[in-house]
Amino acid sequence: MCALFKTLLLAAAVLTGNSGMACKQIMFARLSFAADSAEIDPEQIVQLAEFIHRANSTYAHYLGVSIDGGACVKLPAKTPADAKQLARRRAENVARAYRQLQSNTLKVETTFGPMEDNGMSREASNDAVWIQFHLDCEALRLPDCSPVTIPGFKPER
Repeated sequence: MCALFKTLLLAAAVLTGNSGMACKQIMFARLSFAADSAEIDPEQIVQLAEFIHRANSTYAHYLGVSIDGGACVKLPAKTPADAKQLARRRAENVARAYRQLQSNTLKVETTFGPMEDNGMSREASNDAVWIQFHLDCEALRLPDCSPVTIPGFKPER
């Protein structure tokens, strides 16, 4: 009985999951950095290139790219201002690498800031840069993810 229930639940998730998948798609990547480094290593360049390729092969139209740099305040001598500067350098370095790898003219927005140390490994820490491609839902003719009208809201056309 339990195995049958799990099978039916899985089938329902698969069958209903595709109906709204396109509008929920987020093209997002994360590059981890060593605690006090803003340098991009060859492995990160490969990760960024693979992400760009995956994004471009998934969708043809994007509005822009966000690159958000983060740096933890881990050491007693490291101030939030130090972490903010490190986060800025990380974001700028990734944006520069992105522009070298990507030949389109998408708007690139960089943000940065100090982050709380989450105490996790390098691969999961907040010493990272997050990259997100923003889909052009209108050009891609993706379904409306919020078909319920919001009282008082008038969409721009």
